[in-house]
Amino acid sequence: MKMNMKKKFICATVFFIVLSCVMTGCAKKTGGEIMFDNSEPLALAPDVSWSVVLDPYAGYRKLPSWNSAVTSYCRKGDILQVLGETAVKGSGNWYEFKNGWLPETAVTVYNNRLKAETAASKLNK
Repeated sequence: MKMNMKKKFICATVFFIVLSCVMTGCAKKTGGEIMFDNSEPLALAPDVSWSVVLDPYAGYRKLPSWNSAVTSYCRKGDILQVLGETAVKGSGNWYEFKNGWLPETAVTVYNNRLKAETAASKLNK
């Protein structure tokens, strides 16, 4: 009888130790406020693509062609919103941006800005 009581005491003690560990592990943390970044409203839009420039310097072209005039430049790691895309026979896909066109070899395209930011942060600038 005394042995049975000892087993119950040990089981009850183990139960309360496990219960206290579970309860403290699940306690709500205070002060951890989640902030929503709304600086770029199209960052997660499903129909907007974003790109990261891969080349150290890339020249925006006026038209989607290697023979077109360079209008300005961008740098490796720049994040750009894709405005359009076209396939050009012999030179692959070209992407349109605010400042002009870049070939697919100069950029990588992502389906949201957050993925593009993550990729850009991993590039060696």
